[in-house]
Amino acid sequence: MKHDTYEKYEDMDTDLPQRALLTAWDCLCRYHDDLVLAGGLAVKYLTLPPAQGVPGPVTLDVDFGIHLGASAGQYSSMKDLLGSHGFDWSHDDKRFLRKFDELDLYIDLLTEDGESNMGTAIVDDSLPVGTIPGINRALEKHRRVDITGKTLVGSAMTQSIKVAEVGPMLALKLNAFGGPKGRKSPKDAHDIFYLANHYLDGVDAAILAFREERAAGNYAARLAEVALKNYFLDHEAEGPLACVAFQMNNQHDLPEFAEESLQLRQQFVTLALELLG
Repeated sequence: MKHDTYEKYEDMDTDLPQRALLTAWDCLCRYHDDLVLAGGLAVKYLTLPPAQGVPGPVTLDVDFGIHLGASAGQYSSMKDLLGSHGFDWSHDDKRFLRKFDELDLYIDLLTEDGESNMGTAIVDDSLPVGTIPGINRALEKHRRVDITGKTLVGSAMTQSIKVAEVGPMLALKLNAFGGPKGRKSPKDAHDIFYLANHYLDGVDAAILAFREERAAGNYAARLAEVALKNYFLDHEAEGPLACVAFQMNNQHDLPEFAEESLQLRQQFVTLALELLG
């Protein structure tokens, strides 16, 4: 689920995805070599906390990258393990779902087959999951993050979780916005802007890491370059406008917010030019 403005996330329980993450990572211990956290939660753990009043990273689901050949063999499958915690496999959506009073919480799996820009592939012997470029680099380039919180049953826990690094994440997020399967979601534009500008090691390190993905032959980075050129190189382009629409709750075109909106959009254009090098 993605909302079009930041304030819509503020009204919901955005702690639930972290609790689901801790629960899932704990029960999927046999798959740790084949999993990496991606998506909105990865942005949260790769960045510094936002300043007062600044929209930070938010999400309402959990996204994992998974190796194409992942399997527990004779042991319990992911369906069994996650099913024991209330997450049922949705054949229609091709994702795991647990319903809460506040929201429907999904756990998504994404893989890469080395050939397709889109489509599905079978992992864990029976799960047809989405394929996108860049997942293998996310699995390869990650950092360990100690995450402390409560599980879905309320027990306190700390897990050392593999989180996709900033270079692969920027490539994935840029493709999510403007790649072959791009959805032009305002939240994705916000995630790109926040991830680069609030990265734990600094914005220069984030820019360098993205450029290194291109040098490393990450096909997702090549597609991300196209997205940058198509949607982010002008302050009236769709990418910067989507970002400020999300951050400013669709009030970015009101006269009283015109200057703030323009400044943010110009900052995004500068970032896009730096990413392209």
